[in-house]
Amino acid sequence: MRSILLIVLIYLSCFCNSTQGQKRDIPGPKIFQYSTLSALLEGVYDGNLTIGELRKHGDFGMGTFNALNGEMILLDGKCYQATSDGKILTVKDSTHTPFAVALNFSPDTIIKLNRRLSMIELDKYLDRLITKPNLISAYRIRGSFDSISIRSVPKQEKPYKRLIEAYKKQGVFNFTKLEGTLLGFKFPSYLKEVNLDNYHFHFLSNDKTKGGHILNYTISIGEIEIKTVQNYELQLPDNAEFNGTKLENKKKELQLIEGSRK
Repeated sequence: MRSILLIVLIYLSCFCNSTQGQKRDIPGPKIFQYSTLSALLEGVYDGNLTIGELRKHGDFGMGTFNALNGEMILLDGKCYQATSDGKILTVKDSTHTPFAVALNFSPDTIIKLNRRLSMIELDKYLDRLITKPNLISAYRIRGSFDSISIRSVPKQEKPYKRLIEAYKKQGVFNFTKLEGTLLGFKFPSYLKEVNLDNYHFHFLSNDKTKGGHILNYTISIGEIEIKTVQNYELQLPDNAEFNGTKLENKKKELQLIEGSRK
């Protein structure tokens, strides 16, 4: 009996030592994305995912709503809709999205910004901070803006027009001396078929009355928070619109929609 017990103990000791020597891949923060940028470009504006389901994947993010009805801002766990007539609405969990990105945001880099920078200058500054260009970067920038230009797109009616046409009737709003938050992402170029391979920011003012997709800005003072993420989950819609659409990434069209950041 003692000999059997001894053999078992030796076996367990060897097993434990072998597992202790192995490195375990502990999951870190994950970016969750629903649908693709190429689908949005082609007019796939209806999805099956609810905002309630999206918020299970993160407290921070961006996207749009079914029928391309405005810009989505997911900040501090609450979801807001920036409408084409300049309003900010709180979004119900039952609302659906055709395209969205979410993350539980906890910065690994925080930088104080104490000088006035244009959007292009801040882009270049952020470029210099990137040490892992093949990973995804998430940004939250809180600050005071000398000037800011934002937009939102009106709700579309079926049959849906492609995005290049839908954005021709966008609402554009310009403000001065505004405090608020930029939030967004930069995806690496090899993922350009699924998301924008450039800085993509949405904005929400501190008083929750102004917001939308960023076109231009000048920031005077602020704080930059950055999260570099290696875990990425892409969930594709399973509906007739998505499955029946030929998806291509037309870079020239996207540049026209987003505007130049060079």
